Amino acid sequence: AHRQRIVNWINATGGTSSAFDVTTKGILHSALHDQYWRLIDPQGKPTGVMGWWPSRACTFLENHDTGSTQGHWPFPRDKLTQGYAYILTHPGTPVIFYDHFYEFGIRDVLTELIEARRRAGIHCRSSVKIYHANTEGYVAQVSNMLVIKLGHFDWNPSKENQLDGSWQKFIDKGADYQIWLRQ
Repeated sequence: AHRQRIVNWINATGGTSSAFDVTTKGILHSALHDQYWRLIDPQGKPTGVMGWWPSRACTFLENHDTGSTQGHWPFPRDKLTQGYAYILTHPGTPVIFYDHFYEFGIRDVLTELIEARRRAGIHCRSSVKIYHANTEGYVAQVSNMLVIKLGHFDWNPSKENQLDGSWQKFIDKGADYQIWLRQ
């Protein structure tokens, strides 16, 4: 229902506006605490506006209204890099919070994730194929060029029969996340 209200608002603008994907932010809060199954909707798409209208979804973890000095609904600090791994490897228009980039000591991580997005050619309309979303973790192929794994289970692209091609691990953050790029 929440996602539908945001899409209705975008529709009311004639599809000329984008909106902060508050639904994805909220779902990520729970999903990254071993509830990765929340990241897939009944149609097999990402949850939030990104799953229905990704070109109009501004994905984010925090902004000046939620984080910083406001402290209203801040993203869990120990899950920031996982959260950014998700929004920076998925369709939509990801927004990096200024404070996170300049004041939280994760600038190098964010730069590496931005580079993965650039190399894979991910954009606001990129396709997503979700392979796993359960209590142990999440796996998705984005834009046919990148695979991301979030969570605590042992997985790599060679274990997935539907993933053709040769894959090279680009980022390995252990149980937090791993990213492969198609060679």
